Amino acid sequence: MPAIITLDDQVTFVTDPANPCSGTDFQVSWQEKNVGDEPSADYQDIFDLNDQGTGDSRSVPCSPLDPGASVLRSATFNLPAGNYTMQVVINGQGPVFLGNVIIADCA
Repeated sequence: MPAIITLDDQVTFVTDPANPCSGTDFQVSWQEKNVGDEPSADYQDIFDLNDQGTGDSRSVPCSPLDPGASVLRSATFNLPAGNYTMQVVINGQGPVFLGNVIIADCA
C-alpha cells in the first residue's frame, strides 16, 4: 500500500494557550501518521480557521514520513475575537473538521 497520511486520532489537536485571546499569537498543533507501508514524499498540510468567512489559513510544508511513523505539526495564528471552526487538509486529503476554538476579547 502506498504512503497514506492521516490525522492520528489517538492524539487530539491542541491550542496553546488553551483559551487564546484576540490580538495575541496562539499555536494549533495536530498529529498525523503514515498508515501506508511506503515512505511518503514531501507534502503539504493546510490548516484553516474560519469564522463565517473571516479567519486565516496556514500552509505547512511537510517532509517525508516513514511507514508507521507519526509527527506533530503546528501553525501559529493571531486573530480577532470569534468562534472559529478548525479544519485541516493533510496531503491533499480532507478537509477534516476538528471542532471549534473560541478566541476571546481578553483586554
